[in-house]
Amino acid sequence: MMQKRNFLKRSLAAVGAASLLPWNVSAAPKKGKSIIDGQFVHMVFFWLKPETNVNDFIASTEGFLKKVKEVRKYHLGTPAGTPREVVDNSYTVSLVVTFESKADQDRYQEHEAHVAYVEANKDKWDTVKIFDSWGAL
Repeated sequence: MMQKRNFLKRSLAAVGAASLLPWNVSAAPKKGKSIIDGQFVHMVFFWLKPETNVNDFIASTEGFLKKVKEVRKYHLGTPAGTPREVVDNSYTVSLVVTFESKADQDRYQEHEAHVAYVEANKDKWDTVKIFDSWGAL
């Protein structure tokens, strides 16, 4: 009987401790919310010229993004090297930026930091592909 009580005490203590942890019980997005922070997603893929320093390009990109208040979140990356038939790893740098609205993305496009960035860097890439998406949830 004593072993049973000790087991119950330890079990209840473990459950109590676990309840103090920052669990996110509701992992599914709520209706009208995006899984990503921001309803408008702007995805840019750059194919840089061979002489372009990738690290300098990424630093320049991050520098201008920090100046645009409409940017909710962003991700800068390079190909993950996932060799599957459906994956295009041919780009050099990817940029994903989220905004709360299309209007915020429109302001970003016209922001002086963005305009100056494009002007300063447009000779560093051979190709740029852009995909914009509006949240469907």
